[in-house]
Amino acid sequence: MFQSGVPFHETGTFKSRRTFLPDDQYGVALDNLVKGCTDILLLNPNGTHIFTGKRCVQPQPDWWFMGGRMFPGETPVQSCQRLLKRELGLEIESERFNVVCAQAFAFGMREQEPKEHGTTDTQFCYKVQLKNEEEVKKVVVDEQEYCDSEWKLPSEILEGNYHPALKYAVGCMLAGVALEEMQECEEKGGSDADIAKLSREFLKRRKAVDDVMKKNDYRLESKEMNYQTTVQSRY
Repeated sequence: MFQSGVPFHETGTFKSRRTFLPDDQYGVALDNLVKGCTDILLLNPNGTHIFTGKRCVQPQPDWWFMGGRMFPGETPVQSCQRLLKRELGLEIESERFNVVCAQAFAFGMREQEPKEHGTTDTQFCYKVQLKNEEEVKKVVVDEQEYCDSEWKLPSEILEGNYHPALKYAVGCMLAGVALEEMQECEEKGGSDADIAKLSREFLKRRKAVDDVMKKNDYRLESKEMNYQTTVQSRY
């Protein structure tokens, strides 16, 4: 998604009336509604590695983004801020978030009964880069939701056995970086040759994003949950 952000339009005055739903009621809601989620590609201070968590609960018991469900009335960035504080203990200023892409999911399983009913989501994905090692040291995952965590190179995700949604987001992030470099070059009065070179790099990375959708051989295998499945991706 190559735009400045995700617009939030409040028509009239909205007041959230969110309440806690018991699992049985929440299960009925999941059967009838598509959840809105915000997920984050968290980068180390050098911008070279992405923080990923290996989930130990449904849906998606494998390597995944940091993030979760949006609350009514939240902007996507406000949702990201709340989730990073809840999941990793990080307090990040709103201006540090940059939109990456939007995706939609349908999972065949979920954590709430009946588990086999699955769940459906829409996702706004953002990236945020940590400033220093102090912020890195604060990153701690919830052991009830994640069994492992790692800082991974983008190339490791793009070339490995990872969910195509994660690959797609990483590809969009890299294409966005190329676009930012091209815009910066133009703003600084760069030559036509330099801008053309950066344009070709952006188009190359943009094409690689579509290739993720065409070359999906991901297989989810969770030994802990005795669960295996594949993913079908399409526009």
